[in-house]
Amino acid sequence: MKHIFIALAFAATSFTVLQGQSDLSSLLLSNSWQEMSTNPALQPEGIVVNLPGIYNNLWLTNITFNDLVVEENGTKVLDIGNAIGQMEAQNLLREDFDIETIGLGFHVGRLGLSIGHRLRFNALIDYPKTLAQLIWEGNEQFIGQTIGFSPSFDLTAYHEFAVGASYKIGKNVQIGGKVKLLSGGANLNTERNDLQLTTSDDVYQLTLDADLLVNTAGSLRYDGLRDVGVDFDFGNFSTNDLFGSNTGLAFDLGVAVELGKIHLAVSALDLGAEISWEEEVTNYTLSGQYEFQGLDVAQQLLDDGESFGSVIDSLYNTYEPQESTNSYTTNVGAKYYFSGQYELSEDILIGLIAFTDNYRDVNTTAVAVSGSINFSPLLRIGGFYGLRNERLDNLGVNATLSLGPVHLMAATDNIISAFRPKDAHLANFRIGLNLAFGQEKESADTSNGNRMF
Repeated sequence: MKHIFIALAFAATSFTVLQGQSDLSSLLLSNSWQEMSTNPALQPEGIVVNLPGIYNNLWLTNITFNDLVVEENGTKVLDIGNAIGQMEAQNLLREDFDIETIGLGFHVGRLGLSIGHRLRFNALIDYPKTLAQLIWEGNEQFIGQTIGFSPSFDLTAYHEFAVGASYKIGKNVQIGGKVKLLSGGANLNTERNDLQLTTSDDVYQLTLDADLLVNTAGSLRYDGLRDVGVDFDFGNFSTNDLFGSNTGLAFDLGVAVELGKIHLAVSALDLGAEISWEEEVTNYTLSGQYEFQGLDVAQQLLDDGESFGSVIDSLYNTYEPQESTNSYTTNVGAKYYFSGQYELSEDILIGLIAFTDNYRDVNTTAVAVSGSINFSPLLRIGGFYGLRNERLDNLGVNATLSLGPVHLMAATDNIISAFRPKDAHLANFRIGLNLAFGQEKESADTSNGNRMF
């Protein structure tokens, strides 16, 4: 029973504490609010109202569900050892989740204006294989060695309120920009994360060299090792957080150019994006050298629940962090897009998409070839195939259904995950709903990707 409990705890950490946000499919949702989110210059003509929608992007390196759960004698069982065997020296869990609430865009002559709001959750955990080995297998394998085992993580939930403008220069060039107010709701991150563990071959004495600083704002409850809780419920966010004390600014810039049948677009998003955390802030610092007598904490939990209580007592007395309430700042990370499309015919386009970002020194890149076809004024379907996160099994698809002014969109950056979710390293989808008014009929009918500026 205890064995199952530890395995479940490790699996839950892997899947729930889960960034880039290489949102490629939105670039193919032409003439929509979602496309404008990737480039503020691509604002549709007329009036566009963005209604509530959802975007989610989950990325895991090295391990999948089927690495954690295997079949033995016809029964599914957890196999943490097998999952650890699939890990590399460093491993990533990354998640982006957006709830689009409302948005409005309209044109006044050559000038386009927009305003919108969304709730955002970004998370990254970068952890070494040694951490999983220590938790599950104990430190006996590291006798006579010094190993680093500390993860680096950042979880941020915040409101984004954006005001944008676009302007048409001549017949072929459109420029755009946005100013975004960021209002933080919760954060949990490691500002410093150096933990070195030495296991002596003399009575298995442990020495911990620590330089750890964990910052939290409205997310971590700590009252000693016996009472630690993470209160990071994205669903509990309210409008009260919109204008709180944890604030910051970000900027989006974009350019779009039409050269006959060729359409080019370049954008930079979340420039200078950072949030200053001043409300409900606590810092936990562990610094110095500590010694602990014992061999295998996890094994004691598995074998003898009573003796584990004494282990916790020793840990509690030895590794008690120092608390403070100093404000701090976190960065969201800038993102860069390039797209090019060529009209093969009135209804068919082919193109190229490129993306890169850097978030907490973790770089994400993606390159893809794309295509879209307009089957009728009601239905447009597009897709891409590309290299993303150093993997080639990325096949994205998207569709837009237009029923009068109602435009319903669905997209995924990897349709393969839908058919093989337990073997997938990436799960990505978007669902959106727009209302569009005042578009010229010839533009609306060529919604296969032709720009409407």
